Amino acid sequence: MKGRLFLSILTSVTLLSSVVMTPRVSVRAEENQVKKTNTVLKKGTPEEVGLNSAKINEIDSIVNKHINNGITPGAVVLVAKNGVIVKNTAYGYAQKYDMGKLLENPRQMKEDTIFDLASVTKVMATTQGIMKLVSEGKLNMKDTAAKYIPEFAKNGKEKVTIEDLITHTSGLTPWKPTFYHVNNSVDELKFICDLPLEYETGTKRVYSDFSFMTLGFIIEKITGERLNTYLEKEIYQKLNMKDTKFVPAADLKNRIAATSWGNPYEYLMIATDKPYVCDENVDDFKNWRNYTLVGEVNDGNSFYANGGIAGHAGLFSTASDLAILGQLMLNGGSYGDVSIYDEKVLNEFIKPQRFDQGYGWEINKDSYMGTLKPKTNFGHAGFTGTQVIFDRTNNIQIIVLTNKQNNGLNKNNAYPSPYPLSKEISNAVYEAMKTKAEVPTETPVEVKPVLPETGSSIDFRFLTGLGIITILAGALMAGKKN
Repeated sequence: MKGRLFLSILTSVTLLSSVVMTPRVSVRAEENQVKKTNTVLKKGTPEEVGLNSAKINEIDSIVNKHINNGITPGAVVLVAKNGVIVKNTAYGYAQKYDMGKLLENPRQMKEDTIFDLASVTKVMATTQGIMKLVSEGKLNMKDTAAKYIPEFAKNGKEKVTIEDLITHTSGLTPWKPTFYHVNNSVDELKFICDLPLEYETGTKRVYSDFSFMTLGFIIEKITGERLNTYLEKEIYQKLNMKDTKFVPAADLKNRIAATSWGNPYEYLMIATDKPYVCDENVDDFKNWRNYTLVGEVNDGNSFYANGGIAGHAGLFSTASDLAILGQLMLNGGSYGDVSIYDEKVLNEFIKPQRFDQGYGWEINKDSYMGTLKPKTNFGHAGFTGTQVIFDRTNNIQIIVLTNKQNNGLNKNNAYPSPYPLSKEISNAVYEAMKTKAEVPTETPVEVKPVLPETGSSIDFRFLTGLGIITILAGALMAGKKN
């Protein structure tokens, strides 16, 4: 009798455990799978992913403060966590000025406004191509550049590797106005091949556009295609990134954020020899643009010397498109049913390699990534006012696109920095993680199994293991009395 009673109680408790405890385990499993699956972006609320809406909404006042302070005429900010876009908001104007004249009807910024990404091209274009080629075994980071471009092997550059180029430790000069000397990409490559090194390869990090121009040419040599054709066909189109391309079509002009009033900053760089000493005479170049740039890459070497297609600058995109590529990286190299590169390759690229520089990626930059982020965050910034920040630890991406140049140069003949804006936005996102989100809790299912032979019912919803043992003991004692 007692044996049958114990067995009956044990069966009831086992059944109860499967009802009460299993859902908790399965929920945890589903949460863990978020990072393992090829998450596709969707819109949602901050609370869905454990963020506090009030903190996320503070981004609005942050952006408007910087717009009112003259940092930029407009911006688009996108924030996503676990593949859920919790913010995608446009602010201010896509074009406020035309060659210094305030427009009577400034063009409003929209969520789908297209931006000149400037040096964000280095990571969202060129580095993407390099990661794909490495994953496919078509390129090795230890390969010399001369393996693919034999004429590069002169003036001390014989042993410069892909790794040297992509970490800005090659020894190549940071910048020269090549458009004084060439007007097409074929001659641009010859110009680069003739350059000497400015310092011994690998001894320090000096940020260099020429390193990434060279990487762009290497991609072209390996694939047999122009850089834009290869990237658009093999990456952007496969991911349905319809607004990401070099040299946007003329009919997109009304969707593109305006940048500078001609090229005043590069003109001053050559005229003043600051920040780099230039051998060129500023007045020897006769083709300075004298109109507000809309849909033309701001960078002079990209525009004049490469037709807008170069490894260092020239890519245009939207916040939404960039978020797709960002999510692909957060997923480990795949998005939905599209796989672009191997996760092991990605992990090598986004960790510090030399002088805290990743392969293409900047790592842990407080200046625009904020001070509350993990130290493993990676991203990049562009001269036109663009910033992208990625966090694989928390599955977060923050994209801050501005058109700061359309406000013109300030009294110091420089463009205001949007880094503090990006930094404040990032800090707000991580504050939203720390602040408990108001997530509604589900009412537990009431389960009251009836103990056999005793006829008593018990609410097991919140019982601990000790509580269950106590009930078993009590039931056995009742059995003894009977």
